[in-house]
Amino acid sequence: MELYAYRGASPNFGDELNHWLWPRLLGEVFDGTGDLFIGIGSTIMTGFSPKRRKVVFGAGYGGYTEPPELDALWDVYFVRGKLSATALGLDEDKAIGDAGILIRSLGIVRQAVPGSVAFMPHWESVWPGRWEQACRLADVQFIDPTAPVDTVLAAIAGAELLLTEAMHGAIIADSLRTPWVAASPEPKHRMKWNDWGSVLGLHIDWAHLPRSSWLEQAQRIAPRGSVLAGQLSARRRATSTLRDLTPTWWVERAAHHLHKLATTHSPRLSSDAALDTAHARMREQLGHFVRREGIGRVLV
Repeated sequence: MELYAYRGASPNFGDELNHWLWPRLLGEVFDGTGDLFIGIGSTIMTGFSPKRRKVVFGAGYGGYTEPPELDALWDVYFVRGKLSATALGLDEDKAIGDAGILIRSLGIVRQAVPGSVAFMPHWESVWPGRWEQACRLADVQFIDPTAPVDTVLAAIAGAELLLTEAMHGAIIADSLRTPWVAASPEPKHRMKWNDWGSVLGLHIDWAHLPRSSWLEQAQRIAPRGSVLAGQLSARRRATSTLRDLTPTWWVERAAHHLHKLATTHSPRLSSDAALDTAHARMREQLGHFVRREGIGRVLV
């Protein structure tokens, strides 16, 4: 099998989890040939080869393309949530949860430092933003979502509270039982949050968080899909200057809002029962996968 995972201009924690998690659960399954294994991420989309079998194991439909037509070469074990199931014309019992929840199978022990607060931006906010500086001003730990998976996991497990713009920051925090607060993401990303929350009984209540630089602000107000939006997203000298010339008061405003999120917003966690049910159903699907595909073995 070939393990499929999205990779943009920078590595992203949620997508890189695929390369970290699946070998730990299934062993040496992925040799880079044959069927596609589509696990963590909003990776159910059009554009895959119509001649290759696609094995869906906890991925979601994110609305970034039209929904694919699922023919006999799409084999769906389960999807991220009810919104994905509806969009793809699947029965609701296929909506089990985001496969990142399977991190609970690895026995990671949460060792939170009392009083510690961390902030994890979306990976697309790291380069244009001034979030690391804002976190220093707010006395909040900055978690870089483009850092190695082990580094990010340790930071989430060590925080007493996670503020996160990144969905998989919330998913992994929730799975490890680290309370979290969702900071307002770009509107285009909100469907996937609601999709994940739908199977855990979570209504996502996003807290407002202003942009940390002039460049981030310009990106937010530029019309989506416009030439201007494309120019502002390019990593070049002109755009980095717009980021670097952001005045201190603007960054201080972002820091103030981080502090406000940490002190005035009620953190969230799904119920133990809902999370345990989702995890148990995923474990069942792992067993089905090994027996049916004839490859891999559940290692934990």
